[in-house]
Amino acid sequence: MKFTLLGLLVAGLYIATGADACACEVGSAQGQYCGYCGQVTSCLSGSCFTDVFECNPAGGCYDYGYRTSCATDEYDPAQCPI
Repeated sequence: MKFTLLGLLVAGLYIATGADACACEVGSAQGQYCGYCGQVTSCLSGSCFTDVFECNPAGGCYDYGYRTSCATDEYDPAQCPI
């Protein structure tokens, strides 16, 4: 697996800050995921399904909030990551 220096720094920042107390599956590809994606382990049901989360390989996470595309494509695992 190849990581960029910037990607690793961002991943470390998300882990250090514990942003929004969300969590992603360790080993997930860096990217944005809707809350219904299995990689977002802290979102199990409810309104977080329509939020977009940034996950990193270390399990760090940031919740950007509501995204229309997550609400429109809700529960479509083909959209993971978005």
